[in-house]
Amino acid sequence: MLKFGIVGFGIMGRLYARIISESSEAKLVAVASKSESSLSLAREKYDVPVYDDPIEMYEKEKLDAVYIATPDYLHFEFTKEALERGINVLLEKPMTMDVVEAEELVEIEKKSRALGTIRFGNRFSPPFLKLKSAIEDGKFGKILSLNARLNDTIYVPTKMIKWSSKTTPAWFLMSHLLDLAYYLTGDKPMKVTARGVKKVLQNLGIDTYDQITALVNYESGMVGVFETGWILPESMPSVVDSAWEVIGETAASFVNLGDQMLTLASDKYEKPGTVMVEINGKLEGYLVYMLNLFIKAVRGEISNPIPFTDGLLNVKTLAAIHRSLEDDTWIEINHK
Repeated sequence: MLKFGIVGFGIMGRLYARIISESSEAKLVAVASKSESSLSLAREKYDVPVYDDPIEMYEKEKLDAVYIATPDYLHFEFTKEALERGINVLLEKPMTMDVVEAEELVEIEKKSRALGTIRFGNRFSPPFLKLKSAIEDGKFGKILSLNARLNDTIYVPTKMIKWSSKTTPAWFLMSHLLDLAYYLTGDKPMKVTARGVKKVLQNLGIDTYDQITALVNYESGMVGVFETGWILPESMPSVVDSAWEVIGETAASFVNLGDQMLTLASDKYEKPGTVMVEINGKLEGYLVYMLNLFIKAVRGEISNPIPFTDGLLNVKTLAAIHRSLEDDTWIEINHK
């Protein structure tokens, strides 16, 4: 049984605390967070030691693995320190917000006895598993274009997270889209251009983009258009709106994750998610599967499901997108 620590006890940290605690293959043994209220919750709910300093947790607890779910801009130090101590890392996306840092983590992991895996769990969401299978079966022929969007309501940058001014909807959301494009096609992004809008959130005192749209040219000639933003009205039936269009030579596919086969109308109109469900009091679904794959990889039973090199490619693409936003031009992605 793998002994897990968690760094960061926000939404994802709390979700994975439950998933880990319900696993027969893992045990939650400690939590680190800068938030006193989060630490109190972790202590009360899971009866584990809590730390306001993740490094202290690494030093005092005998951890086999750590799930790092800190804000986007705080991934590097805690990942580096864990790997150098031989602690296996399941790391939230994006890997980092800096290419040099991501490259350094790749090199540290190579020299470490530990495993580093990026938590791009959407790869294992049922619609994308089905789509991946159809592509691999040759139903599409050559993929010609991708068009994908992932948008949140304004609740997310104004109420759900307190650090939205230190990231962008591209780092926070488009990271998922770019990884899925790579997972589905195996095609490397070669150059990008992007445009963005800053207005609504800036007027609220939050200095970040409302919307970002990127055009990506791929090695095979495929073109991808990716849209992310987080200013949809809170009256939306779901906090997340996501859809995909995949066009090939001989087939097309359309995925709408905003409507997961279920709508519910009572005092309000809702579209509850169904790719994660509770069965007999335990969570089941793609995020549980992600954890199980990580555990198998740590044990050497399978290869790394999402290696740090995939995270680095994602960071390089996102960094190029943000450079394009600043320079208003095409930016080539360096694959060296």
